[in-house]
Amino acid sequence: MTSEQQQHGLITKVERQTRSKDRYNLYVDDQFAFSLHEDVLIKYRLIKGARISTAEMRQIAQAQERQQAYLDAVRLLSIRLRSEHELAFRLKQKGYDAAIVEASLERLRAEQYVNDTLFAEQLTHQRIGSQRKGRQWVKQELLHKGLKPEQINHALDQVDVEVEFRSAFDLASKKYRSEGDADQLKLKRKTIALLQRRGYSSDIISRVMRQLGDSVDEAGAAGFDDYLN
Repeated sequence: MTSEQQQHGLITKVERQTRSKDRYNLYVDDQFAFSLHEDVLIKYRLIKGARISTAEMRQIAQAQERQQAYLDAVRLLSIRLRSEHELAFRLKQKGYDAAIVEASLERLRAEQYVNDTLFAEQLTHQRIGSQRKGRQWVKQELLHKGLKPEQINHALDQVDVEVEFRSAFDLASKKYRSEGDADQLKLKRKTIALLQRRGYSSDIISRVMRQLGDSVDEAGAAGFDDYLN
């Protein structure tokens, strides 16, 4: 038995915090030792009158750090969905070391709070279907968020090409409506540049511009807005 295991203290007080009902202050030999989450307190059966060794105190402190990192990650996920890479980056910013971060991610995976494959699918559908972004934009964003190439390709494969085309066409139509009186050649160039910046492929852009040109021609004197509506 090591000297740390032989050195014991007495838990003299376990006090619930007034502002955080799930946190407790632990006192050993009438001295404040640390603040603990309720789950850690219960797991290690920390009650008044129990004896605790120096080694156990170190183990409990590490357990509390893992618990706090997990709670910080859950809080981040409550704001918006995030990839594992994003969560790891934010937790490291908060000062947690790599082992604590990985332990938190393992727990989040087990409890299905994080799933990068599902995250990639949801973000892809949101960006393309609702926010009028093209596949190339989405691919770069997912790479930046730390997704694996196979996860990105799988997510992009789930999107119907017609959904992406309609998204691009709606974006281009809005551009035409907002600058309908502009020089048509300049407007066409501006629209193509806009679609390129949004990450649409050359095939999608060509198809959009062809249909947009047909729409303008067919609208004729009735006006482009009336035709689209």
